Amino acid sequence: MMFKTHMAFAVLVSLFFLHYFQPQNPILFSIVFLFAAILPDIDTSKSKIGQNTKPLSIILNILFGHRGFFHTIWIPLIVFLASWHFEYKILGIAFFSGYMLHLTCDLFTKEGVKLFSPLLKFHFKGFLTTGGRLEYVLLLGVIISIGLFIIKII
Repeated sequence: MMFKTHMAFAVLVSLFFLHYFQPQNPILFSIVFLFAAILPDIDTSKSKIGQNTKPLSIILNILFGHRGFFHTIWIPLIVFLASWHFEYKILGIAFFSGYMLHLTCDLFTKEGVKLFSPLLKFHFKGFLTTGGRLEYVLLLGVIISIGLFIIKII
């Protein structure tokens, strides 16, 4: 999916989390959630986050490839368990949720992800073409949903 689609979904879901779970520090929760929602694409220098971290992005792409290790469940799971251990549970939940939202969105693309690699080689693939018309329709729907959600909670 495109950066803007990932970010729109992240804004919508983070608004939902903020409204219904009311974390003690909503700004920090949102920053961690939104950052985690774009972090998996650091493995390509073509992404927004990859463009801003180009040397690191290029190295990660050489080592893992795009939609390789950074598009598996292991990074969010490790960060979540570490945050739980060090008593940063809410931030761990924010990171895990944002990261998993990214992976979930990518499950619906034709490129898909190998969510449990290297343990399981199963490749989840969807029906959306990244940057295709259907993704733009979906993006519009998410943006409208954000607006309606904001109107509802104000």
